[in-house]
Amino acid sequence: MAISDAPSSPEVTPEITIARLERRLQREREARRQAEEISERGMRDLWLANRELDKRVEQRTENLVEALEQLRVATSARERFLSTLSHEMRTPLNGVMGMLELLGPHLAGEQGQRYLGAATESAERLFQLVTRLLDLVELDSGSFTTVRSTVNVSSLADAVRDRWQMEALRGGYLLTVMTHGQDDCWIDEPRVVQILNELIDNTLTHATPGAVRIELRSYDEGFLASVSDSGPGIAPELIAELLDSDLSMVDDSAARSAQGLGLGLGICRRIAEAVGGTLELESDGKTGSTATLAMPTNIARSDQPDPSDVDSALGQGQVASND
Repeated sequence: MAISDAPSSPEVTPEITIARLERRLQREREARRQAEEISERGMRDLWLANRELDKRVEQRTENLVEALEQLRVATSARERFLSTLSHEMRTPLNGVMGMLELLGPHLAGEQGQRYLGAATESAERLFQLVTRLLDLVELDSGSFTTVRSTVNVSSLADAVRDRWQMEALRGGYLLTVMTHGQDDCWIDEPRVVQILNELIDNTLTHATPGAVRIELRSYDEGFLASVSDSGPGIAPELIAELLDSDLSMVDDSAARSAQGLGLGLGICRRIAEAVGGTLELESDGKTGSTATLAMPTNIARSDQPDPSDVDSALGQGQVASND
C-alpha cells in the first residue's frame, strides 16, 4: 500500500471555528458602527439643512407679507388720490363747460364760434377722460355700482341719435340708429349709454368717413347693442389686446386714424362685465368693425309676447336715422 507525500490539512477544531466567528462578528460590529456614524452625520446635516430652509422660508414669507402690505397701502393711496383728483377736476371742468355754453350767444362771427366749438370739444374730451379715470378707480376698488330700471328702447335710440347726429354729419359719417324687438327692457341705462357713447365716439374718431350703424335689440332674455362702421377694420390679432387694455389704441403709428374702434375698449368691457354683461369686438381687418354689448335682462311689461314671436319681432326693425 502506497503512502501519500501530500501534507494533511490541519484539523478544524471548535476553538478555531469560534475564533473565526468572533473575528467576523467584530468586523460586522465595526462596519455597523461606521454606518451608524455616517447615518448620524447625515441625519444631523439634514436636520441642520431643514432648519436653515425653514428659517429662509419664514424670512421670505415675512418679506412677502410686508411687500404685499406695502403694495396694498400704495394701491389704496393711489385709488384715493385718483378718486379725489377726478372729483376735484370735475368741479372746475363743469364750470368751464358751463361758461363756454353761456359764452356762445355773445360771440359774433364765424371765427369766434369756431374757436368756441374747439374749446367746448376739448373740454368735453377732458371731462370724458376724467370720467374714465373715475370708472377705473371704482372698478379696481370694487366700489362700482349698478342700478337697473325700465328703459324704453325707442327713447334710448332717439337719445343716441340726437347726441351724435350732428357730430357724425360734420365728420362725414352717415349715422343710422335701428331698434328691434320689444319696447321696454330692464337695464342699467346710465352705464349702457356710457358704453354706447364710448363706442360711437371711438368710431367717429378713428374710423374713416362712411356709414355707422347702431342697432338696439330688446327681447325676453336680454338686450343687445351694436356699433358698426364701414372702415378698414382692425386686424384680428389685435382685438384681444384692445379688449384687455384700459387705455389702448390699435397701434402708435400715424395709420391708427384709419383703423376702427380703439381707445377705451378695455374700460367698456370691464364696465359691461361689472353690470353683468359682455362686450365683444369683431373685425376681419378689411371690411369694418362691430362692437356688441350684450346684457341679460327681463322685460318690464305686463303684456310680454310669446317666446315664439321673438324671432319674428327681431326681424321687424324700426329705423331712426339722421334724415
